[in-house]
This record gives sequence, C-alpha cells and structure tokens, in this order.
Amino acid sequence: MTDIIMQAYQVLDEIKQDQTYVEMKKLDKLIPQTYAKEIETFQKAKKVYDDVMATGGSYHPDFKQAIKNFSEAKAVLYAKEEVSRYFQLEKALQDEINAFLKDMTDAVSSHIKTPNKLGIVQKGGSCHVR
Repeated sequence: MTDIIMQAYQVLDEIKQDQTYVEMKKLDKLIPQTYAKEIETFQKAKKVYDDVMATGGSYHPDFKQAIKNFSEAKAVLYAKEEVSRYFQLEKALQDEINAFLKDMTDAVSSHIKTPNKLGIVQKGGSCHVR
C-alpha cells in the first residue's frame, strides 16, 4: 500500500512540473491582481443572481435585470485574454488527467467506469472482473 501512495505522489510531482500546470499557477496569481475590479463586479452580480434564483427564480421582479447584469459581468471577465487562457489550460489539464485515469482503470479492468471526454461517468455496467 505504501508503494501505491509513493507512486501517486510521483505522479502528482510530474503533474506539478507539467508546463500546463505551471502556466495555470502563474495565471492564477496574475488574474486576481490584474482584474480585481472585473472579478468584484462579477462576484456581486453572481450574488444578486443567486439571491434572485433562491427567492423566486424566474418569477422574481428583478429576474431579467439580474440575469442581464450577471451575463454582462461574466462576458467582460471571461473575454480577458488571461482568463480565457486559464480556462483553456484547465480543460487541457483535465483532459490529460481523464486520459491517465482511463489508462489506469483499463489496466485493471475494462469494466470500471471512467469519465468520458465531457467528464461524465456513464451509468450502467458493473465493476466486476471476469
């Protein structure tokens, strides 16, 4: 069991040295410093939207305005080059991890369910080795 844990730490160290991960960490520090105003606007709009959804949803009198403000704040923030790049890197890293997990589980048994390209684990099947 200790060998498996040590190998897991080795895989984690390899992921941390991967260029995708390194660039994500840099952007993770840069984005809050560079776009503090946009992030604050987005968070405030999201809070209002969440409150409207919790207290009446589409029947709330401020529903349309809350959606509009939230959409605009999100569009402004997500249009920033660094934010867009961060999400591209995040998806690439997630795809790499999912591929690694699929290879690992296939080595054990082809009956173990793993996430597909969308990150969804399909229902059905079983996890028994024949």
